[in-house]
Amino acid sequence: MQLLKTYFTYMKDPVSGMQMLMSSRSFRQACLGYLVATFGWVLFFNIGDDLSVWSLFTKLFIVFVAELTAGYFVAALCGLFLDLIRVKVSSAQLFVMIGSAGFIKALLIAFALISATIPQLHLGLLAPLALLFVFMLQLVYLVRGLQYTWGVDPLEAVGGWLFGLVPVCVLLGLMGIFFIWFLVLLV
Repeated sequence: MQLLKTYFTYMKDPVSGMQMLMSSRSFRQACLGYLVATFGWVLFFNIGDDLSVWSLFTKLFIVFVAELTAGYFVAALCGLFLDLIRVKVSSAQLFVMIGSAGFIKALLIAFALISATIPQLHLGLLAPLALLFVFMLQLVYLVRGLQYTWGVDPLEAVGGWLFGLVPVCVLLGLMGIFFIWFLVLLV
């Protein structure tokens, strides 16, 4: 119920909605956002695949843990950057803000369902554009969240999020490369 109240408050007045979200600092709301992001990722990349129930739940678990871990690191690094430029922020509030941005990744579910129902559109070729669109929406939401909550300049906000996001993406990419390399050695 608190989630819907926060959502409708945000839709009427984004500043009040974001401050309401930050004041509650609800770990449950953040985890729900990370869970929605997890479903978005898994369905977007696996729609139409013949996954077993075990395989689906394994992927959901792994992606959920990756989402939570990335959220922790991005919040910590963004908080560090903003603290270095003399903006006092709370890493816990940043973690909740990143979790709430996970609801935007529900759009990936819509893209996956459209591509599954209308295969003639060849949305698989448009997947990078769909991902870029969702990431840009998320970045805009997070930048505006910093503006609404702490009055951060937009360029500083973008810098803070990129300061946190780039190392996490590089780390996840390297982990993926080594994981694939490990699988190749096993086969």
